[in-house]
Amino acid sequence: MSLDKILIVRTDRIGDVLLTTPVSTALRHTLPQAKITWLVRPYAAPLLEQNPDVDRVLLDKGQSAGELAAMIEGEKFDAAIVALPRWRIAWALWHAKVPVRIGPASKLYSVLFTHRLYQHRSEGKKHEADYNLELLEPLGVSFKRYPTRLILTDAERKMARKILESHRISFSKPVVVLHPGSGGSSARWPLTHFMVLGDRLQAAGCDVVVTGGPGEDYQYIMIDNMHRIPVFIAAGSVTLRELAALYSWADLIVTNSTGPLHLAVALEVPTVSVYSPIPTCHPRRWGPYPAFLEQRSEHQVLVAPMHKQQREGQEDMGAVAVEGVWRACEARIKRKPAGAGAAKV
Repeated sequence: MSLDKILIVRTDRIGDVLLTTPVSTALRHTLPQAKITWLVRPYAAPLLEQNPDVDRVLLDKGQSAGELAAMIEGEKFDAAIVALPRWRIAWALWHAKVPVRIGPASKLYSVLFTHRLYQHRSEGKKHEADYNLELLEPLGVSFKRYPTRLILTDAERKMARKILESHRISFSKPVVVLHPGSGGSSARWPLTHFMVLGDRLQAAGCDVVVTGGPGEDYQYIMIDNMHRIPVFIAAGSVTLRELAALYSWADLIVTNSTGPLHLAVALEVPTVSVYSPIPTCHPRRWGPYPAFLEQRSEHQVLVAPMHKQQREGQEDMGAVAVEGVWRACEARIKRKPAGAGAAKV
């Protein structure tokens, strides 16, 4: 089997793409001669810039299945790994006559794949990144965990530092980023809890920065209700890579289960996160990778309690007390001197 040109398909969100980057790393280690191409949506493509395990990126701009098939056929791929199966993608790969087409056996259209793996991802018994790595088995690549990857340039980090300094961040204190949103991907820890935590962090001598995603304008509520006003980086005011570069200067990031959490993990920035207990949203499936599975202390995960008959959308995220999250933050801040994030250039 010739495996000189391999396509990885992941056409959804930030965290999903980052949790698929170990697939690239595994391929690079096992098949160093292969040219690795990704197919992603345009807004997620910047995550793959500078990644040495990615040779090229193709964009899924929502073109028709026929147009997508024509683009793929012109690349003459030897194999395609579909981490997120969709009818349009499966049909395009089949129509483009990609010889090896690997994907989960979860849909009727999975018959269009040459190799199908029964993973039952909806049960949430394994981590998303592990499910992705398992798809390499038909290519003869043994399962092995690799960290997620996001590579920044020195220029990007220096520009991010200037942005923070323009907001009066001096790096003489620990820098803690709060990201209260979730992009709708999971239940959220209450905004009121984030506000209490933000006040407490500032009272303890930390500089607090609040970030948000598209449509997440909770900063106005926070300004009106917090005793100490943090620095806000408004949604849309920075690019995705600029946001990542800002995170790279943080000593700690506190968030829900969401893409920005995985940005921080890929950048090796310590995190504290609050998760739903529902199997499809549980950290066993979506937690910091591979830190949660390895019980590494730099990434603390708190899970809301599971109540009887509880279903997705009914989670009591507020049951995770501010005091518990504060203690997790305090322990990680004390491990570093003030402004330790600035030492990572």
